[in-house]
Amino acid sequence: MKEEKRIRLNKALRELNISLDRAVEHLSKNGHEIEAKPTTTITNEEYKVLLDGFKTDTEKRALSKLIEENKKINRENKILRDFEFNSYKTLIERIKKSPIDFENVFSSIPKFTITTKKTNFKNLNESYKKDQLVLVIGAGVSIEFGVPTWSNLLQLLMVHTIEKDSNSPDVLSKLFNDIFTPNPLISGRYLQRYFEQNNSSFEKMVREVLYSKINKEKESDLFNEIIKLCVAPGKSPNLNSIITYNFDDILEYKLNKTGLEIPYKTIHGIGVDIKNGELPIYHVHGFLPETGKLNDSNKITFGENNYHEQYTNIYSWNNIVQINKFRDNTCLFIGSSLTDPNIRRLLDIAYEQKGNKKNVHYIIKKRINRGDIIKEIKSFEFDDELINNEKKIENVISSLIKLYERFEENDSASFGVQTIWVEEWEEIPDILKKIRESIV
Repeated sequence: MKEEKRIRLNKALRELNISLDRAVEHLSKNGHEIEAKPTTTITNEEYKVLLDGFKTDTEKRALSKLIEENKKINRENKILRDFEFNSYKTLIERIKKSPIDFENVFSSIPKFTITTKKTNFKNLNESYKKDQLVLVIGAGVSIEFGVPTWSNLLQLLMVHTIEKDSNSPDVLSKLFNDIFTPNPLISGRYLQRYFEQNNSSFEKMVREVLYSKINKEKESDLFNEIIKLCVAPGKSPNLNSIITYNFDDILEYKLNKTGLEIPYKTIHGIGVDIKNGELPIYHVHGFLPETGKLNDSNKITFGENNYHEQYTNIYSWNNIVQINKFRDNTCLFIGSSLTDPNIRRLLDIAYEQKGNKKNVHYIIKKRINRGDIIKEIKSFEFDDELINNEKKIENVISSLIKLYERFEENDSASFGVQTIWVEEWEEIPDILKKIRESIV
């Protein structure tokens, strides 16, 4: 008979954040006598007695700590907002008193070589013809189907844990999110610890929340164009591959719905062979299909621990895939903001490895809405001299937008990524069509 695996007592003490004496006393009250040493090992039954006795206290302390940390962040944010408001007010006063030489400001900002939209389309089309174009898809492409944003996903998971633990009504758990607005990093860490301590499947819960309001049948001009880029694996022209940072299976679902039997291979871990003629779809942050059994290969990148692991393990399969694709191909980023520290690091590494062969990548970004900026400026309590001077406001806004876009372009260009600006996201399908049909 296989011997029961025992648990070291000090591990349980750390996990439940209780003292040795308290643990020994609780076990004794429940009929379990053990030696009062941290190195003592306990049975699964004794461990369960400790969990039943102290798990709720531990979770309450964790939740309390989460609230306090968020209060601290909110206080710091208020100080920052007050500082920004006063700085902004001072800036406006300076604008009123003396004109700003914006051209001089722009000339002081380092400028990378920025290519025209026509040149960008030409380069993208040539890469597509050579089977060297990689689509890199971010969270933005799935939102139209009802997939929750990263912040909303965290909030929905928080609601689940609060309701389950404290039998709180739905309104109370939602008020918690609205009032405290949990910081994503803190929430991610709390959620991971919560599911680990409850021996629950974190991925299963994420999947449940992820697909709760999805409508895969929704027509999408963007996905229709993406599918058209994928219809001829193994033939030319065609995509080299697709990298997606999304957990969902919407892309695979849409490919299957075409009825064309497009050969593709979903990859979300090591040991997957790609046959000749198959289009690889790399889910580099993990994959949670809507149906089917989940196993260890469905682990997702969620929270600090996973990101730290990816950051420190440069030889992980997903890091290697991204470096190779970024180095050897032309990538088009859609629905991504390039703010993820790990992606930026991998782009940097690939850019250095290219040597003199600096092939360019591209990212599609939406321009700032002028009306929103005007509304924001007018929401501040300044005197009528500036607010009613439409011409002065227009000049300031034009210059601010130009300044913002220059910074954005410079940041992307430092990784070898050119920016393609659009007025509205609805323009992206037409861009993909031009790439596919050689319309420059």
